[in-house]
Amino acid sequence: MIARRTVIALGIAAAVALGGASWQWQQTHSGYVEARRGERLLPDLLAKANNVAAISVRQGDWALRIIRNDDVSYKLEGSDFPVKGGKFQSAIVAAASLELFEAKTAREDKYPIIEVDDPAAKDVKGRLVTFEDKAGNKLAEVILGKKARGRVGGAIADGQYVRLPGDKQSWLVRGVVEGNADLSTWVDTGVVEMNIDKVVLAAFQPAGGEEVVVRRVGVTEGGQAKFEVDNIPEDRKAQNDLTIRYAATDIANSQFIDVRKDQGGDVAWRTRLMMEDGMLIEFNITADDWLSVKVPDGGKDKETSDDIIKRTGGYQFRLESYKIAQFKRTMVDLTQPKS
Repeated sequence: MIARRTVIALGIAAAVALGGASWQWQQTHSGYVEARRGERLLPDLLAKANNVAAISVRQGDWALRIIRNDDVSYKLEGSDFPVKGGKFQSAIVAAASLELFEAKTAREDKYPIIEVDDPAAKDVKGRLVTFEDKAGNKLAEVILGKKARGRVGGAIADGQYVRLPGDKQSWLVRGVVEGNADLSTWVDTGVVEMNIDKVVLAAFQPAGGEEVVVRRVGVTEGGQAKFEVDNIPEDRKAQNDLTIRYAATDIANSQFIDVRKDQGGDVAWRTRLMMEDGMLIEFNITADDWLSVKVPDGGKDKETSDDIIKRTGGYQFRLESYKIAQFKRTMVDLTQPKS
């Protein structure tokens, strides 16, 4: 077996030297594939699973690190925001279970096709996942690429393209690791998730400015909730019913893309949302667009209000730019000049 692998390695090197023929070579020489098919990609990881104290993910400008808090809880480094139950352990098990299935390209110019390009580069899709112990020592790492549904021996057998750092050879492996750099893979990114049919009022106020209030007043001819804007200037009129309704209900549901510990800061905007059971939610937005949440009145739904307080208390959230704009409605946004 050792001699066979040596010959194979020399064959790959020669193919690369001959103008990048490795791609075609790997597709037509089943001996190379069969020689290593079934081997574990990270053979030592499972034995070291209990020593994994942190998982780092890097993708271009995005990077995150998940730390084991204890045997049952995990958190994001920096913010200490809780990680979804089971995500940490499942990532270890999935990575440790990856099996080599088919050799793929060793050419760097082909890496982007299967998304195993350099994770440190800009605008890449390859993700470097590193498993570390308490001292920060690397126990294993892998570059995760594109998923390959039904490509490893059956319609229901899923695989993934991968590459080991420092190794030019890429592989299609049996198994999939959910190890993306976006937070939604690891945490519950909901800021608030309310029933829009229960919204009765939304109020928007910039620091030092007048508050604009959108209030539910009944139903439209089509049976939808009808909202109106309070105190419209005499020379203006409201936008259409749909625009006004969306202004009130858009802020009832939001997802964050980043989170940090609450650092305070001057409030540039204060936006309020009231539900029909009396719950009042307050959103405070800093000048640099970090949002925090308060619940001055929990209304009748104490379970929901307690959950919001528990999940959001002590944190500030970064939303997509289009979403944070929905918390900053002005009279100009909601009305138009009279013709």
